[in-house]
Amino acid sequence: MAFLSSKAIYGVAAMYAISRTTNNKPMQVKEIAAMTHISHGYLEQLLSSLRKSNLLVSIRGAQGGYKLARSADQISVLEIIEAVEGAFYKIDGNVGASTILEYFWSDIENKMCAMFEMKLSELYRSSQPYFYEI
Repeated sequence: MAFLSSKAIYGVAAMYAISRTTNNKPMQVKEIAAMTHISHGYLEQLLSSLRKSNLLVSIRGAQGGYKLARSADQISVLEIIEAVEGAFYKIDGNVGASTILEYFWSDIENKMCAMFEMKLSELYRSSQPYFYEI
């Protein structure tokens, strides 16, 4: 069974925290660490990977910090996971003795990736309670 590592989970948590800032203001590492409960050192490693993958930009100076490189509507959870982990869910080439099994594993891989295509902006919306009119 495939599981997400803490690195992937923390990467998404950090990006989510940054996406929730108002006015696209840069967020300092200590603020992100306080919101996510991720250690400062570990968080800096994650932020560096996210910056190198062009998901974040860093701004130097007293008013500096990190902000999204693109809109939260344009960044998928899958991109974040792959920025900190590498390829998310890849099944190695020859996985079965038949084309049916190879199709089966390929289909699973495609479905897993599709599940994580949710955009960063959708995370907040998906957490809101649903209200139904009677």
